[in-house]
Amino acid sequence: MAIPGVLARAALLLSALSGFSACSPASSRATPRPTGCVGHDQAREIWRSLDDRLNAIVLDPAHAGLEDIATGNALVQDRRYIQEMLVAQHVTEREVNRLDSLTVLDGGCNGGTLRIRVALTLTQDDYLAPDGHVDHSDPAVGATFHLLESYLRAGSGWKQSDYADADAPSPTPQLLSG
Repeated sequence: MAIPGVLARAALLLSALSGFSACSPASSRATPRPTGCVGHDQAREIWRSLDDRLNAIVLDPAHAGLEDIATGNALVQDRRYIQEMLVAQHVTEREVNRLDSLTVLDGGCNGGTLRIRVALTLTQDDYLAPDGHVDHSDPAVGATFHLLESYLRAGSGWKQSDYADADAPSPTPQLLSG
């Protein structure tokens, strides 16, 4: 898959944040605290749990459950990716990513947006035909990607609201002469 596709899939991996308390230690997750902040260890644990849910969505021929884990721009981009790269091509995707690093940029305190930066390496990415054989594999396997991700609180969990390639050049501002 091309880099934009990898970014869409990587974003999917980080979009299913649910069931974790925002600020309590791992042993006391039963009662979410909506004004709490997400720390590094919790964000890492959340990312790991998301990987399984999102990989299941793209591997499932029905691609069910995306609305449960994404909202806003992330949902729009993820739907587009699933429709254009999977459904239209009559394939599903078996992807595995390795989380190399994660940095919490904004802990989502006081009901705010959780923002993280991740580095992940694509370790497997096979596109499967309806009969289950590998139709093709992504040549980007082995590459490392850096993403900026944003999440909004949704009940006791989180939904991904946006994502971007952290390595992409930012647009050059237009200077107006006057």
